[in-house]
Amino acid sequence: MEKKKILFVTTRSPFSNIFSGDRYRAKQIIENLEKKHNVDVVYSDNSRSLKTNRGKNFFFKRKFLDRIKRILTCLITFKPLQLGYFYSSDIDNFLKKNHNNYNTIIFHLIRSAQYLPEEFKGKKILEMTDLISSNYRQVVKSLSFLNPMFYIYSLERFLVKKYEIYCADKFDKIICVSKNDFKNINIIKNKKLLIGIPNPHKNNKYIYSFKSSNYKIMFIGNIKYLPNKKSCYSFANKILPKINIHYPNVEFHIVGHVDAIDKFLLNRIKNTYCHGTINKLDNIIKNSICGICNLNIATGLQNKILTYISYGLPCISSELSYKNTFLVRNREILVYKNERHLIDLIKVLKRNKKLSKKISKYSYLALKRKYNKKKIFTVYNKII
Repeated sequence: MEKKKILFVTTRSPFSNIFSGDRYRAKQIIENLEKKHNVDVVYSDNSRSLKTNRGKNFFFKRKFLDRIKRILTCLITFKPLQLGYFYSSDIDNFLKKNHNNYNTIIFHLIRSAQYLPEEFKGKKILEMTDLISSNYRQVVKSLSFLNPMFYIYSLERFLVKKYEIYCADKFDKIICVSKNDFKNINIIKNKKLLIGIPNPHKNNKYIYSFKSSNYKIMFIGNIKYLPNKKSCYSFANKILPKINIHYPNVEFHIVGHVDAIDKFLLNRIKNTYCHGTINKLDNIIKNSICGICNLNIATGLQNKILTYISYGLPCISSELSYKNTFLVRNREILVYKNERHLIDLIKVLKRNKKLSKKISKYSYLALKRKYNKKKIFTVYNKII
């Protein structure tokens, strides 16, 4: 295979210690492609991360005035506000000056698509990942009319959907985690442009062990992300107290990037412990009953599910979060229909050794088969 010169453009550091689904996917794509091609990365963020790839790593710090000007421009031109929030004039200038040095440019998420030079003649790939307009539609439904965020998200949803349609006409290929989110949505007219590539995930050391004394329920994710935040508060305030009636020592442990105020407020809730970011999860996962993915706002595949099962930890998921997985219900994952059902499933995993070990074993094996990095990225290498 001929080595290609590839530029990967993203709006947040894929090399950061801060874990989030979009950063993780970007890093996985870069690490895979650089095995066979020459890959350079250009990104903006608030601070530089250590260089971890073999290609060149072009970092540009975000400028406050850049972003303010661009947000105002987006309002005037009816473009998504997130384009302005993540805008960097340095990246814009870099692409204009250097785009001819590359055979392929991959733009990570729609907010980086604004940097596509009109005159670029190489292969143009948009790593859309998820359908953001669908995510925002769910957010809007979950908010009250009295909440100012209802109007902000409503506006952004409208602008994002328009921009997704615009992007569909500009790129040679559009990559998503799951095609399910795009069904019955008239955004990409030529379905051959759309390629579904799920997130890969490696198996970590199998550390789950069933014990009747296990007392932790885990939630792992970026708590700055609104659907994750809402899910944590909902579980801590509404579900956990009902579980504690039967099992007073059961605790809710939250791991992930979090604002200081949310960390403080969550830690004030009885039997809830918000730890912030933890790089090595082995110790915190020990003595856990299960991991939960109780999102009511979700698109694409939730990485937290793969993280749980990569340690052998049984996972309980909402119907919405489950739909984009390749896991078998009641064999590799448990799926709840409502709050009562979620509580019942947690209680079952707390006391039922046979079921807990079955879910743990088969999900761990499924991760090896279905989310194998080499197998998944064969598709990526074919379209470069």
